[in-house]
Amino acid sequence: MPSKYEAAFQAAVIERERQICIDLLRQSPEMTLGEIHKLSKGSLGRIFDAISVSELIRGEASSDGAPAPAKAKAPSRRGRKVEAAPEAAAPAPAEKAAPAEKTPPRPGKVNTRTPAGRKAYDEALLAALGAIAKPVGVAKLMARVGGTNLQARASLNRLINAGKVTWTGKARGTKYSVAK
Repeated sequence: MPSKYEAAFQAAVIERERQICIDLLRQSPEMTLGEIHKLSKGSLGRIFDAISVSELIRGEASSDGAPAPAKAKAPSRRGRKVEAAPEAAAPAPAEKAAPAEKTPPRPGKVNTRTPAGRKAYDEALLAALGAIAKPVGVAKLMARVGGTNLQARASLNRLINAGKVTWTGKARGTKYSVAK
């Protein structure tokens, strides 16, 4: 029988995994339903079962505007329910998309949910690659431009497909440079 602390920790981990999945799905608007379906059949299935479409579209609020109830109750190995972790403060309301600016985004948080935001981030990454003027890894680019690993790699893939960026190496050794 788990202690009350162990149960609280397990519930917190389940809720955090769920929130990470929601965040990653929101950051990947190009993902198809077929790809999401494949993910839900794997080890992430128990997490995907607790995510609703409204959470992906509107954030953490339900259709009536009230905060969504915690859905972290999952059966444990012995068939008992794990209590949900105490809810944190409500997430900030989504900011309105600002018009596309020519200035690159500040390092840190980057909004790639809109076409204008993706375009601005792509331009910022391309400018950073041009300023470095030698093949560089994604971590150094993120340190200059900001964003998450997923955002940076998606942006670099768009730039590669557009013929603006080239790459060499594999996995962690991949280096990117401006196409000549």
